[in-house]
Amino acid sequence: MNAPLPPKSDAGETLHAALRELFGFPGFRSGQEEIVRRAVEGRDTLALMPTGAGKSLCYQLAAMLRPTPTLVISPLIALMKDQIDNLPPGVQPHATLINSSLDPVEAARRLQGLAAGQYKLLYAAPERLRQRQFVAALRSVNVGLVVIDEVHCVSMWGHDFRPDYMFIRTALKEIGEPPVLGLTATATPTTERDIAQSLGREFEVVRSSVVRSNLRYEVQHVENEEGRLRSALAHARRFSGSGIIYARSREKCEQVPSVLERNGVRALHYHAGLDSRDRARVQESFLADRARVIVATTAFGMGIDKRDIRWVLLYNFPNSLESYVQMVGRAGRDGEKSTCILLASGPDATNLRRFARTDIPAIEQLRLVYRALRRGGVDGWVEAEASELASEAGVGDESTPRVLVAMLERAELLRRDYDVGPAMRMKLTLPAPEDTPKRIAELLGSYETQALAHAERMIQFADARACRHLQVAQHFGESVAVPCGMCDVCAPDAHAGTASPTAEARPLPTDIGRVVVDAVEGFSWPLGLKGLVLMLKGSLAAPRSAQRAEAFGALAAAREGTIKRWVEQLLDRGNLEFFEEDGYRLIRVGENTDLPRLASLPAPRAAEKSGPSRNGSETTPGSDGTLAGGDAELFERLRAWRTRKAQELGLPAYTILHNQALQELASLRPTELDQLGHISGIGPAKIEKYGGEVLALVMGTSVSPAD
Repeated sequence: MNAPLPPKSDAGETLHAALRELFGFPGFRSGQEEIVRRAVEGRDTLALMPTGAGKSLCYQLAAMLRPTPTLVISPLIALMKDQIDNLPPGVQPHATLINSSLDPVEAARRLQGLAAGQYKLLYAAPERLRQRQFVAALRSVNVGLVVIDEVHCVSMWGHDFRPDYMFIRTALKEIGEPPVLGLTATATPTTERDIAQSLGREFEVVRSSVVRSNLRYEVQHVENEEGRLRSALAHARRFSGSGIIYARSREKCEQVPSVLERNGVRALHYHAGLDSRDRARVQESFLADRARVIVATTAFGMGIDKRDIRWVLLYNFPNSLESYVQMVGRAGRDGEKSTCILLASGPDATNLRRFARTDIPAIEQLRLVYRALRRGGVDGWVEAEASELASEAGVGDESTPRVLVAMLERAELLRRDYDVGPAMRMKLTLPAPEDTPKRIAELLGSYETQALAHAERMIQFADARACRHLQVAQHFGESVAVPCGMCDVCAPDAHAGTASPTAEARPLPTDIGRVVVDAVEGFSWPLGLKGLVLMLKGSLAAPRSAQRAEAFGALAAAREGTIKRWVEQLLDRGNLEFFEEDGYRLIRVGENTDLPRLASLPAPRAAEKSGPSRNGSETTPGSDGTLAGGDAELFERLRAWRTRKAQELGLPAYTILHNQALQELASLRPTELDQLGHISGIGPAKIEKYGGEVLALVMGTSVSPAD
């Protein structure tokens, strides 16, 4: 099966025979045969196939049918190993990998095996192409096909840009311009064009539909973190099969499975902070069904061939619709119906926009890196390690300088060459172009436009009452018949009754201080401040012993921050006190038995309807009737004071007090400093700084600009 595909009418039968003999499959899935044929014939091809559609088989089969070796550029070391380990017995001996886990002697031995015809398939990371000796070795063995997995990483405007993908075009030229097979599950028409331009190829595009008709898309709007936890638990109980919960932070990856375990659901966590042995252990437990749920960051699941994942839940907004499609695409790879749930909220939408802006390099960062390179240049050439550049320019971790260098290269201010050991080697454009500042500004402007567009499109997907499958299809230049019958918009009854349960919201007691002290006195096991607050709130995140306590959820009607301030007041007065035990700071009843009257402010009237909207924007009081009359007038006075204060201190206005705080102040009209602590976003520090002025405004006393 190592001969090239004959250009005859029996070519199709040759492909099918090879598929059966080498991989044991009776036939191709949609799009596979066409991709294999083009790869064997050596035609530049861009294959767009959804997650789970069988991209790997396309190049693995093509490699076995071609007369010369195939190079596979793959972004993750773990993914390479997993791919080789899962090859059938007839193919596995003909495949190998070269990456940073190998010592130089072993890497050289494998390259010799490639030259001798021992291997038909070589996996390598894109960073390996920066090594001149490696590229020279590839040139000597006459690589006949280059496969670029996750080829969208070459696009700076894509959702997963990797700087070293930019060098692939140079490496292709050095090894004789072999044909290219680019593979991705997530490329919009714009990204397709950028891939072709970045690699200098005119691709024949083979497009499999991004629509996965066996996946049900649902969006559930939640109010807060407690709502997320309760929804995660509800869905873990709702589904009997294996599931993945994707969370943005490592902290949530660890907290959520702890909550699930306490409630009878077998769950483990997975993130980059685990060492390789722990990650392998977690992955194996999931594949062997010893853990039913994995709570993980986005890296989990790439290349993992578990075909019976019945549900995927996105705990936070992903960065883009492309990321969403990749993540939910890990469900239902066996073709059976599976469910994909996105949890959405106004605060999460706000955070997504903030993350998008945070990821945009500052213009000063680019300038600092460029100046550092100019200072270190000799005859226009400069060598610099990423860690040294990060330190010298003060631009964060080692990955940041690589991205910034790639951006400078995109602006044609330098050209990055082969690496020299651990150092990047670059040729600066000299003399520097006169329009250098303009180039940098335009590049950053484009970067920001794309980043924010990704975020807004993701938020729009959650908020729009339009068929979810149609939204995804249109984003990738396709269409689908509606109603689809497989989303919460087209078939809402299918998930009726699956809303997350909420804690029982008992009315707040009249003597809050007594309830808190009695709760502490009744501890079976002592708790710290956080555990006590979670217990009184009735949170699923509370320790297991606290969830069995009589006081569990006794103050569920109050905000978590308000409960914390009540407890802190009792600690300050000596009604409660801290003590140390086994290195933990715990709480017990104090000596002062004179309990203060802890009362919440009355519930907001019209202000309950104001504040952040579902998509994260803030409503303007008065414009929609949420505040009226004197309340709206007070809000405007508070806003004018905030503007003066911000100008006086040289701070952004929102850092003084945000709009929701001003709305609550205008509606609730507190009269004492301790009541300010019950307003959203006003803590002890802000009470100390601004409390007197705010109360004076609320109570109608004039405050001069100089106050």
